Amino acid sequence: MREEGFRIFAGSEVDILKDGSLDFSDEVMAQLDYVVASVHNVFNLPEAEMTKRIIRAIENPHVTMLGHVTGRLLLQRPAYNVNIAAVIDAAAETGTIIELNASAWRLDMDWRWWRLAKEKGVKCSINPDAHSTHGLQAVIYGIKAARKGWLTRQDVVNSLPLGEIEEVLRAKRGRKAED
Repeated sequence: MREEGFRIFAGSEVDILKDGSLDFSDEVMAQLDYVVASVHNVFNLPEAEMTKRIIRAIENPHVTMLGHVTGRLLLQRPAYNVNIAAVIDAAAETGTIIELNASAWRLDMDWRWWRLAKEKGVKCSINPDAHSTHGLQAVIYGIKAARKGWLTRQDVVNSLPLGEIEEVLRAKRGRKAED
């Protein structure tokens, strides 16, 4: 029996700026194993503009994952206007993973969209949005939301064996090299 051990991946969350560009340079992102792109400001754009902003970001070959797709904070802040179906289509086309943010305050992307994402071949990553070690426990909410959205272990990147995780994280970069 072969032991896989463990591996620490180097990654970062980057901000999607108003025009869809990112706050890290391509040179910096190229050095990372993964990059999560997320909107953290300017939530009031019209739907078409917000959708275009997000799609431009995930078209970047260094962006492996889209974080909290709607930006909602349950009971605190509504989702911004975004065409989630168009974002799912773009994620499928670009090979971008979509985060299921497991924080009880987010649970974003909503479970009702995961069936469509799965049909399109979009992978999920369940992330606890932990800002302390205590926050790691939130992953259970993401697991429950993923199950509710009909996702299986094969659909969730961070439940795969180490070698498969490495392949998924490299896949998007390899796609751009093949074009």
